[in-house]
Amino acid sequence: MGASYHTDTFDKIPEEKRERILRAAAEALGREGISGIRMAEIAKSAGISHGSLFSYFPTKDHLVRAIVSRGADMERERFDVPPSGDFKSILETVLDSAWETASDEEGLISLWLSLSLRENARFADDVLPLERDAAQRWSKLVDTARDEGGIDSRLDPRFVAFLLDAVAAQLMKSRASDLERKKFDLVLPDIKDPAAFIARNLAALLRRE
Repeated sequence: MGASYHTDTFDKIPEEKRERILRAAAEALGREGISGIRMAEIAKSAGISHGSLFSYFPTKDHLVRAIVSRGADMERERFDVPPSGDFKSILETVLDSAWETASDEEGLISLWLSLSLRENARFADDVLPLERDAAQRWSKLVDTARDEGGIDSRLDPRFVAFLLDAVAAQLMKSRASDLERKKFDLVLPDIKDPAAFIARNLAALLRRE
């Protein structure tokens, strides 16, 4: 978490409380929108006083950036998979982690989606490093899979990394958004384990027979 996003006071409270505040704030911001909610309402959702929230984060934008930084930490954990194993198994692990993250952090995913709106363009420089990191991690996974024969070497690895990143993003949206889940069910009804289903089919699609 970037030190510039919060005050020293925030560092001094227990980690569990810091996590609870950021998670509650993400849920409130994701539900109401960045411009549609006041700090007092966020503080209430987090179970702390208005003054306490301002003592931790000077502005709402500081708070949003702290949440984005937390999301970056969670993304790194999502790619924390065993260094060896077949491509399908590794892909399933990463996609399953994405699905579980979206299940547990619906507010964070909703906030993340809202950051792409023009009205929130001021956060672009905070979001792009996370997107760049994700792209690099997908590229590394793809390069390893190609070297080990898990992906057809005739495929452009940049395209494969882009495809996997897009699929993971859509999977997370499908879990966090009721509308996206309904759209998912229109195309893939009755799928009990979406991460495993998608990983299995992607691995088969990308492997040279």
